Amino acid sequence: MYETTVISTEVEPLPIGFTGVTVRVLHNGDGGLVVLTRMAPGAVIPEHWHSRADETVYVLEGEFVEGGFTYGPGTFFLGKAGAPHGPHTSRTGCTVLTHYSTSADLDFNPVD
Repeated sequence: MYETTVISTEVEPLPIGFTGVTVRVLHNGDGGLVVLTRMAPGAVIPEHWHSRADETVYVLEGEFVEGGFTYGPGTFFLGKAGAPHGPHTSRTGCTVLTHYSTSADLDFNPVD
């Protein structure tokens, strides 16, 4: 039996400061931070990096545009701490599952 079960539709979506982007926090604690991110059509998350957290992203639905290239459902990304990634956008809207290796001091550092 699992220790924790989360029904994502029962978790309140939260804005993260980018128009058309919301997250549902599925887990925050031991093992890091897991969020379900919804990007509306045309939404943009600027190119950035995280100083302490490795990040994985799995595209669940829609078209996820990473650095100008379009990817569909089933695509998996792995970014190491300190590595720039993005910008992220979507022409059709998308949902991605993101795991950060740590939630402590999770930062967002825009690339100039």
